Amino acid sequence: MKIVRSWDLLAADLPRLESPFFAASKARSLILDNSHNANKVDLERLLGRSVALQGGGRASRYNQAALIDEVVRRIDDRALWLVFEACDGEPSDPVVCWQESGEGAGRWVAGQSGASSELRRSVDELNRHGITPQQLTAQRIGGVGHLGATRFDVEYRLRQREEDPQQHGQAARSKSMSHQNLMPLTLSVVEPRTSDSLPEIHLEIGLFTDGTLNNADNSRELEERAADQCVESYRQGTISKEECSYQLGLMMGGSYGNAPSNVAKLADMYVESSEVIGSKIIHRLWVYTAGVGTKTGEGDSLIGAATGMGETGIISQVEKTFSRVAVRIDELELAGSIKTLTFDLFGFSRGAAAARHAAHEILLGDGGALGGALASQRIDWPGQVLIRFVGLFDTVAAVINPMALDLRPGNGRNEPVRVYLDPSKVKYAAQIMAADEHRENFALSSLRNADGSIPENFREIALPGVHSDIGGGYPATQLEEVLVSPFHLVPANRIRWPEQTIQWDNLNALKRHKVADGWIGSFSLPVGSMDEYDPTHHDLGVGGGASLSIVKNISAHPAPDGRVELVLKMVRQVRGEYSRVGLRVMHELATKVGVPFTEVDSAGDAARVPDDLGPVTSQILEQIAAGADSPSLTQNQQNLIRQRYTHYSANYNPFKFMLGDALTAFRFGRNFSPNAPTASGERVIHPNA
Repeated sequence: MKIVRSWDLLAADLPRLESPFFAASKARSLILDNSHNANKVDLERLLGRSVALQGGGRASRYNQAALIDEVVRRIDDRALWLVFEACDGEPSDPVVCWQESGEGAGRWVAGQSGASSELRRSVDELNRHGITPQQLTAQRIGGVGHLGATRFDVEYRLRQREEDPQQHGQAARSKSMSHQNLMPLTLSVVEPRTSDSLPEIHLEIGLFTDGTLNNADNSRELEERAADQCVESYRQGTISKEECSYQLGLMMGGSYGNAPSNVAKLADMYVESSEVIGSKIIHRLWVYTAGVGTKTGEGDSLIGAATGMGETGIISQVEKTFSRVAVRIDELELAGSIKTLTFDLFGFSRGAAAARHAAHEILLGDGGALGGALASQRIDWPGQVLIRFVGLFDTVAAVINPMALDLRPGNGRNEPVRVYLDPSKVKYAAQIMAADEHRENFALSSLRNADGSIPENFREIALPGVHSDIGGGYPATQLEEVLVSPFHLVPANRIRWPEQTIQWDNLNALKRHKVADGWIGSFSLPVGSMDEYDPTHHDLGVGGGASLSIVKNISAHPAPDGRVELVLKMVRQVRGEYSRVGLRVMHELATKVGVPFTEVDSAGDAARVPDDLGPVTSQILEQIAAGADSPSLTQNQQNLIRQRYTHYSANYNPFKFMLGDALTAFRFGRNFSPNAPTASGERVIHPNA
């Protein structure tokens, strides 16, 4: 037995397909019985995920179980199929059968419960061309059984055209005779085409460019490593699973510690298929490219992450994306030129800037980066190229380009990256922006014009949360310890009485301000609580165990009196599932304009919204569907989101890394941090230009 993706099915496989009902348990047993050969890369490829690591490596028990569950789910969704081979006997409940009608005549019939609409079309095509079981099972090279099941009509007619005219005539007569033996048992059979011309070729391609230090493959690698290395430490009580994963992430690189973003999750939902509709064939596929500053399976690039430039920068990310697009089109082995090529682009953070730059290059035509990539694979420029949808999660270009004397990431100068989206050349664009983000280095590239207006085919929706609360990437739970303020140096003559200084008074005022803003309250989680989505009020206690306090940093140097610094520190337990609200919003906006996503709930836990966020999510979706771009929430709903799910990004935390086995922190300076807030406390927003 073998497990095959719908696109890879051969015509000869059709009578040997097991129904999804029986296939699920058989497929699980098949993988487990061969667990000594179970390879993570093979399973990832079977699921259609981007795999850049070579050599694979056996999947850990934890990771393998998750992959097997996903395979079984895809079988149930009819995206994967269990195919019996000759030595396996017959399927218990075949999806496709040959139904005899007497005197050697008959036709192919698809089961009512197991067959997808795609397979039913394939069965109709077998009947239309008079294909018999003997023809399907013939082992000769070039036999009809070796043609693709989901594109049988196209490949069969192409093969006929390539044959010698005399043979073609004989084949046509043979086909006609065979067709007379096919009894019309159902009225839903598609009538034969009168034209022998090849169908028009149309492509729909999803491009998914991830954010800075977001790399779905590296995230899965950490998940696997943590499953192998952290479970035993947790059982022994030497370290929590959360802390172990955090330290592993620091050792391996920031992209390993980040969870898969919404861009990566949407990529997994983009439907890959091929279908014939009338006189045209539509191929759908997607390409995911890891975020700026990352290399799959390797260490992160500090230069790329800091500047957005270089071999892991934004421009390079776009070039890699187009190169993969060209390779994937070439793999289709198209029978003719491309009539239309339609793109759906999605990106987060600098990946959103990459999506916008990709749109710019696409619109340059065959002289742009896409044209160059297609030409490298000897693919002609399509008859028409369209951008159907651009979905952006909080665009932050943040380019630092020393060669252009551009040294400030938040200033709106992004050369050579082009973030302008032309509303006259993009059918629809939507951006979800982070309403609570206000870091100086995280200026937003808006879809709005300089006067605040927005084109009719563009939308910009503000949701509560900071940058990665919108785009994703935070772990499911996180102990957040942040320095809300810079360090305040106590005057030398007041070292013994720091509580009686203007510095203390200023921090106390800031503390009252943060409490009034609702960062800590009745919805705060108990610090260290990691397993419950929705703890009871009794579990929370006063303030939920979260704290906001002035901390003294005392040093014996310089002599003789030393030094005292004061800083405001906030400690909270914060969950990461709120980003799934933004995921659902973007999914809803995209599917309304024809982007071929599966149902969002088909993503399972990756898209599941916790119970306490359920009513909030429904309310946000309803208001956005009604046209609201800044959903209105009750005070309790706002407090729930802020206290339990919103991370505090604008902070003065030191840079942390692993030095050997020791967790080490490096402080940039008393008043400097790459995550410092703007002086005004308001976010810098640049227009679409």
